[in-house]
Amino acid sequence: MRDMHATMAVRGLLYKEWIKLRYLGLLPFALLLIALGNSFYDMHGLKSANGGQALWHAVIFRSHMPFEAMRYLPLFSGVWLAAAQFASECRNRRLRLFFHLPVNEHKALFLILGLGAGLLSLLIGILCLAQVSITGLFMPAEAARLSILTLAPWCLAGFIAYAATALIFIETSVVRRLWHAGIATVFVLALIDGRSYGSHIDGLPWFGLIAVLWFVAISNVLDRVKRGRS
Repeated sequence: MRDMHATMAVRGLLYKEWIKLRYLGLLPFALLLIALGNSFYDMHGLKSANGGQALWHAVIFRSHMPFEAMRYLPLFSGVWLAAAQFASECRNRRLRLFFHLPVNEHKALFLILGLGAGLLSLLIGILCLAQVSITGLFMPAEAARLSILTLAPWCLAGFIAYAATALIFIETSVVRRLWHAGIATVFVLALIDGRSYGSHIDGLPWFGLIAVLWFVAISNVLDRVKRGRS
């Protein structure tokens, strides 16, 4: 009987997330199409006007990024998806209802986080594959690989932004919310600040570990909220 109630609770959570994301979750994908279209026409226009040498000049001397419009897309998408999922859940301390479900609150939390992060991963996967394809239309494979290395820190910033936004909504202390926001801003700005191809590649494993720690921190904050500490 308890297993049946737990299964129904999980289905209820999944359905609720579907309700929240079925429309709001489409906005990042619409912006992605616009950004990809801008990248294609930028590269097509540069090659048509100045020839293929102009594209190579931009890569070699790192003077122009046709996919510059994508710099803030993963960041915005992470914040947007987390807000869509957690803003209503955490309003007026409604998160405390979370602790009365017939399923472990951490499992329920990471089910929600998994859905949001999965949707963000799908967006980023499409972004990277599409940008490789677009670059491959105009330049050799080496340039396509370099574009992915350039996009990687921006994509990782999206995951940190997603986890940090969820953490800020779950947190009940205003002071701690400001602290989390400030720390997340430092990491995110560091990742998206690169102005040349292949920035931050050497530090990506460390930033990846930091992203994982942000998700772990959400679980710790949930424990504190359950104990009723501010």
